Amino acid sequence: MTTPLSAAVPPHLALLGGYLRARRNIIQPEDVGLERLPGRRVPGLRRDEVAALAGISAEYYLRLEQGRGARPSDQVLGAIGRVFGLDAEARAYMHRLASGMPSAPPIAPGAAGEQIARVLAQWTHTPAYMSDAHRDIVAANPLATVFGGGGLAAGNNQIASLFSDENKTAIVEWEEMARAAVATLRRDAHPASPRLAQLVAQLSLDPDFARMWARHDVSEREDARFHIAVEGIGVLEVEGQNFGVRSLPGYQLTVLSGAPGSVTETVFGRLAASLALGGTTRASQGAGPSL
Repeated sequence: MTTPLSAAVPPHLALLGGYLRARRNIIQPEDVGLERLPGRRVPGLRRDEVAALAGISAEYYLRLEQGRGARPSDQVLGAIGRVFGLDAEARAYMHRLASGMPSAPPIAPGAAGEQIARVLAQWTHTPAYMSDAHRDIVAANPLATVFGGGGLAAGNNQIASLFSDENKTAIVEWEEMARAAVATLRRDAHPASPRLAQLVAQLSLDPDFARMWARHDVSEREDARFHIAVEGIGVLEVEGQNFGVRSLPGYQLTVLSGAPGSVTETVFGRLAASLALGGTTRASQGAGPSL
């Protein structure tokens, strides 16, 4: 009896094959200088086109997508990365998959996390929070909790909050923000993590998430200026910066701010003053959707 192909495929090479298929389906003939002929049915490039552009045989490339054979050489991966137009971060991710050494398993924040939480509590004039590799929020200052309408409070998941109907309507650049967030989830979370499987199953009920997850993006612009509609105030322009936490691989510190003299800076200042006075009710009147 023949062993099913899927049973013989090493898990890390299966992940690599899935990544290659996803990227191939995204790249269009025009992106690599090929003519789009009438009647073309494939969503992106054909396997033989990728193989020819990468300088490898079509049969060998097919084996890569099927997860068969030995680990491809760095030269082959580099050639495929050039065909797909991968940036440095995406190429590094592809090499991790091929080597069988994906991102490090999630770790508990421990003392480092406690220290960061204490620091965040002292940041009183700008929303800030820290999330783990699954974008579960492990620490947030009071201003982030209030401005996010509760969605940025510790114990929530940043991406689940972002995919709420409320945020889809309120955030002008929602598509770009959501794609970037989904990309960081795939980049930072361990592929075999039970929490990742749980989160993806939950979020895949949303067609928008399922569409973005299927792209296998791992690098999108993370720092961005976005606009969000806040009831009773109008549209605020918010600057968001994300920072890696050196002592906690996969963790991310996010800081939201407003330009000097902007309405956003004024709103943050009023929320901070209300919180300092213990006026949580008044502060929540200026809160935004559950980011």
